[in-house]
Amino acid sequence: MSREQLVLDAYKNFCTAEGNQHIASEYAILKLQEIIDSFNIENVLEVGLGIGAIAGSLLSANAQLEYAGTEHNEFCLNALESNLEEKYEKLKVHSKLSEVPPRKFDLIIIDGKDPDLAKIQQLVNRHGIIAIEGDRIPQQELLRKYFPGHKYVHSISNKKNAAYSPFPQGHWQGGLKIIFVNPNLHQSIWWLREKIFTKLKYLYRNKN
Repeated sequence: MSREQLVLDAYKNFCTAEGNQHIASEYAILKLQEIIDSFNIENVLEVGLGIGAIAGSLLSANAQLEYAGTEHNEFCLNALESNLEEKYEKLKVHSKLSEVPPRKFDLIIIDGKDPDLAKIQQLVNRHGIIAIEGDRIPQQELLRKYFPGHKYVHSISNKKNAAYSPFPQGHWQGGLKIIFVNPNLHQSIWWLREKIFTKLKYLYRNKN
């Protein structure tokens, strides 16, 4: 079974979990897996773990990942442990960004708010990637200001929500905003391809 299918199977379980109304979209989860595969991601920091849909889905197919995240909501903290089961042991949970020990991450996922977002500048690798799930426009604008040499793309889906999704089936799947903080050649080529695909998807969606 492919890693993409493993991720999708795990994601489907979160679609029926309590608190599922706030989970990431299927497209965002699979795009994160593509990023992990494309750039040999070894460690991840997720801001706003929620009930664990992203962490649980990605860890189901990437046992080698070092995964850390922030969460302070009591319901979500309890849900994380029960939803991730044995994968919970692979997860390092901090209540907020200010408590994350100094180190560098290949991929930082923004899926919640944090008052100390500026610390991301100290936590991301030189050629690290930041992925923003959901609209989160204030966080997006702030993060892009922190990295003046970045490349940014809002990757969108040309598929609508599946029947098993907790979201309305008539709506397009949510996208993923991707920031290459200091892009190398490989990242720049991937970014350009994604920009072209995104433009084509917009044209498709406008026709449908």
